[in-house]
Amino acid sequence: MNREQVIEVYQDVLDKRRKRFPNYFFVGNEGKKYMRYMTCYLLEQRLSIPMEEIPFQVSANTLWSHRLRPPAMLYGWNYYEVIDNAYPGKFKPWQFQQAPDKYWDGEEGKRRAIEAVRYVIEEKMKIPVEEIPFQVNFHFFKQHGLGGAFTLLGYSPFQIVEAIYPSVFRPWQFAHVPMNCWKNEEYIREAMDDFLFKQLHFSSYHEAFLQLKGSHFTDFQLTGLFQMAFDSRMNNVRKWMKSQLNNENDELFYVNLD
Repeated sequence: MNREQVIEVYQDVLDKRRKRFPNYFFVGNEGKKYMRYMTCYLLEQRLSIPMEEIPFQVSANTLWSHRLRPPAMLYGWNYYEVIDNAYPGKFKPWQFQQAPDKYWDGEEGKRRAIEAVRYVIEEKMKIPVEEIPFQVNFHFFKQHGLGGAFTLLGYSPFQIVEAIYPSVFRPWQFAHVPMNCWKNEEYIREAMDDFLFKQLHFSSYHEAFLQLKGSHFTDFQLTGLFQMAFDSRMNNVRKWMKSQLNNENDELFYVNLD
């Protein structure tokens, strides 16, 4: 049968002019080709779903409620495999609102989750390495249909990125820092050193002690650090800087400037 004849049979089945598909209709590679014709017809013409909307609008129920489940079962296909047969390589399983059953299970599921996030970062969005901590946030996972990966890999943008790029980033670099990050003295020291010497370009703790203002934390989007590590008090910031000076065997007369 050619495409038009296959579609005519499918229309008759959908419109109940025919009770079922003909015997041996779905046999071998020819049957898979017929499935491709019918799936494309259903989504593009009968349901008028734009190509880019297929992952968001199509679920298993979309296909099964339009009589595609029996032929899919003949091939042992889930709903994603039916779509992949129609559009080979066009879509990834994780792009769909409903991932195939057990897709995220076990170690294989974790590997898939990591590869899915890596694909979006490197191939789809082409995010520069230095921009990853700023662009990979909670919204990123929702926007790109990565909710399953987000759940599986720990609900933390940093933890997920760390799984993909081990030891490349520090947790305090992210817009959404992990819980308890600012209770870790090492992370506070790293973040403050980066803030004072790389971003504000102070030459020493001594200079920073004299010139740092609370507004600097706001200007550089470090209010979380200011609030959680220093209780939003510049006096606590200066106490911390004084302790760093003391650690370096330097001396500074401390004045309460709050």
